[in-house]
Amino acid sequence: MKLISAKLQALAIASALTLVWAAESPAQTDVDNTPRSAPSHLNSNERAAANQRLEFDVASIREVAPDSPSTSNIDLDPSDYFRYKGGPVVATGLLINYIIFAFKIADTSQYPLIAAQLPKWAQAERYQLEARSPIANPTKDQIRLMVQTLLADRFHLKLHTAMRDGRVYELKVRPQGPGPQLKQYQGTPLCGVVSAVSPKPAGSRVPAPSCGILFWKNNDLQHMRIMDQSMTEIAGTLSLLGGRVGEMDPLPVMNRTGLTGKWVLNLDFARERTGPSAPADESLSLPGPDFIQALSDQAGLVLTKGIGKVPSYVIDHVEPASPN
Repeated sequence: MKLISAKLQALAIASALTLVWAAESPAQTDVDNTPRSAPSHLNSNERAAANQRLEFDVASIREVAPDSPSTSNIDLDPSDYFRYKGGPVVATGLLINYIIFAFKIADTSQYPLIAAQLPKWAQAERYQLEARSPIANPTKDQIRLMVQTLLADRFHLKLHTAMRDGRVYELKVRPQGPGPQLKQYQGTPLCGVVSAVSPKPAGSRVPAPSCGILFWKNNDLQHMRIMDQSMTEIAGTLSLLGGRVGEMDPLPVMNRTGLTGKWVLNLDFARERTGPSAPADESLSLPGPDFIQALSDQAGLVLTKGIGKVPSYVIDHVEPASPN
């Protein structure tokens, strides 16, 4: 396997975590996974509908200069956060960012492995997408399927997954049950709905309700909020944090909670300080619990390492984009 630059790894992971950290602002079974497969979290009826071919009415994807501004109204990430408000779909990113988005790959440990399989041109070139959906108000997962079709048609992308035994985090409920900061979501749907954002209360520092994960500064602590997600979706969202919070390794998170329905998770925690300026005894300087401790104490959820079936993504074929 050829080496991949740290810069490319960082670009791939950073694009998959567009919203995360808003502190400065309020065994081997091959499975055919060629484009147009439905995102894995859908139920059987949703997958049956989603597996119908979806494609943009009109789509232009072109190479842009490395230093050109990034223009986007949809985030090329695996999260359920959805800021698209209709009209043309616009995005800018590396080919791996489109792959992560289209196939909803939340396991950050896979990103450098996928990128290392791509040819040099695909590791360096950025592409801007402008497209029109045949659906008036498409969901984010419907747009993912359209991008899968685009990747197959324009880049001749072919990939498959191979299930293997790998290291994972298992997300479980502590013996005494959920904590006070994990509550069932009772509001109107926020995820997969165009412009489903409630007004922010006047004078409030708390961001308006929104789908998925969001971070903001809460005095000396970092606040994390996840809204309108099942525990399986929350586990996938937590997978994105591997390597981003110092206490978590970049491993996929598997839902073992047994909890059903949609949930709201709020955490206040202290981010680990790293680098030459970090104190010798970190535990003495933290203004609050670290992420793992906050997850247990405040939400009643624990992460334990184990072995589970995880997909590895294999690029079988890819070509430079065909002309528009």
